Amino acid sequence: MPIPKNRAPSVRKIKYRTPSGESRVRYRRRVKGGIHKCALSGEKLTGVTSVRGLSASKHRPNRPFGGRLSPSASRRVIIFRSRLASNAITIDEVPVELLPYMRTNAKK
Repeated sequence: MPIPKNRAPSVRKIKYRTPSGESRVRYRRRVKGGIHKCALSGEKLTGVTSVRGLSASKHRPNRPFGGRLSPSASRRVIIFRSRLASNAITIDEVPVELLPYMRTNAKK
């Protein structure tokens, strides 16, 4: 029987055969989580943590789109939002990848 730390569901059993023909089992722990990435550009988000026991405001930056978009991507969204609000552009001129971040009350 495996030792207690290898009985958890987060541990994978990998069966392999040695050069002598004997089969063995290796235990590999599954990696949890990952790097937080920007939804638009895919770059790493700084200031976002997965540490447990912190308040929500300490998990992510306290700014518009904090924890979801990188600063450069959120800047693009805010610029297009303001242009849309001032009727400088129409909703058709907004790039397709930015449409989910535009307010829905914009008219065509």
